[in-house]
Amino acid sequence: MAVWDVRAILWDADGVLQETPAGTWDLAVEVVHQFEGALTGAHIDERSIRTAAVDLGLGDRVEDILSVWWTFDVVAPTLEVVARAREAGVACYLATNQDSYRATCMREKAPYAEALDGSYYSCDVGHAKPSAGFFEHILDDLALAPGQVLFIDDQPKNVEGARAVGLRAERWTQSDGSPALRRLLAAHGLRLD
Repeated sequence: MAVWDVRAILWDADGVLQETPAGTWDLAVEVVHQFEGALTGAHIDERSIRTAAVDLGLGDRVEDILSVWWTFDVVAPTLEVVARAREAGVACYLATNQDSYRATCMREKAPYAEALDGSYYSCDVGHAKPSAGFFEHILDDLALAPGQVLFIDDQPKNVEGARAVGLRAERWTQSDGSPALRRLLAAHGLRLD
């Protein structure tokens, strides 16, 4: 495949561009599950997170749980690959499942506004990965054919969801390392070396 076949890359956040906070991630996920529709736009804020954590018997962990919303340990080698892809003329976008409160925190604290060409948060899109609606919204917005878009995610179900819509999609995790990521992109015609 030629390098111009892929016009855009969609990058997942947690597990791909940023690390998930060890020890508190699962607790935060448990709290978010208390809010129906949180990933697709239902209201959630710090006060409601505190209340839900206490209701779940996690009152002694509230501050740790809230740190998941405000702490973004960006993976520098992955962002370097993103920068190289952009230098090669491929647009790069964040494509992530987030509740509205965490999306706000990411916009304020994470470096994605500068590092990427744009962002697609599930809470804004109204659909969450792996649903077809999430990917179809992005394709419509970018005015690209599915085969022109590569999606990188650490969750197999999200990769399968993207492929079902016709996107090129690959599973990659931070533990695979940036050399493996470069090889993966090269398999799609994106040689960055």
